[in-house]
Amino acid sequence: MRGDDRDLPARAAQELKTAGWSPRRRVDVSEWEKALAPEGFVMHAPARAFLTEFGGLAVPVSGPGRDYARIGVRLDPMLCLGQKTWFDSLDGSTAGRLYPVGEEYDGHASLAMDADGTIHMLFNDQVKRIGPGATGLARLLEGEEAPEER
Repeated sequence: MRGDDRDLPARAAQELKTAGWSPRRRVDVSEWEKALAPEGFVMHAPARAFLTEFGGLAVPVSGPGRDYARIGVRLDPMLCLGQKTWFDSLDGSTAGRLYPVGEEYDGHASLAMDADGTIHMLFNDQVKRIGPGATGLARLLEGEEAPEER
């Protein structure tokens, strides 16, 4: 279930459908939750809802986007295994609130969701706010800057 009211742009929806997504898709997230819990990651409700709908998808988009190059994703929280200390060392406003949801397709950045349902891209010592749930996912796939970033 999406945590926002925005419909997905047609191109992003098509890319997601090609990767195996459908609006009624449901994935069991319990194995991810169990595997990441020993590190101290606590799956909150927004991450659970997002991963239930989009978890396990690999969407290898590329090319020019609206504001920057389109960013493909691999929505598998296990790709962030071993990164809890790093997650907690980042930007104080998100410390301890981020749950991994995957990574940028080529592995250059991790993707995480905060307890408010906002997706963030983490790289080096930076945290970039992307947007809420499916809207944030669509922004990555479309290469669209968040309105407040423009």
